[in-house]
Amino acid sequence: MKTLVQDDVLENSFNILRMFIRIYGPLAAPAMLAKHISEAEEKYECLLKSLDPHLSLNYQKRCAEAAKEGGKVSEHQFGTWTFPTVIQDEELYRLKLKSDIS
Repeated sequence: MKTLVQDDVLENSFNILRMFIRIYGPLAAPAMLAKHISEAEEKYECLLKSLDPHLSLNYQKRCAEAAKEGGKVSEHQFGTWTFPTVIQDEELYRLKLKSDIS
């Protein structure tokens, strides 16, 4: 079963993990992306705490409803992050897939 990253590699579409791989390399990219996500979540928490408590509660309830509507259920309000396997050599991956199809 192909992942979205595999589809993005085949179609050469933008993908944030692919961007991080280009910037930080295939070994460091997942950790760097996780770091950036964690930092963004911390900023989000601070902003959420700065809201009026009633507004903050209503916003969090709506986010939970939207996540359920989208089919995602998680104990953590931000959901969970799972990174797919990194494709280190995209050109080789494309060539291999083409040869497997042929």
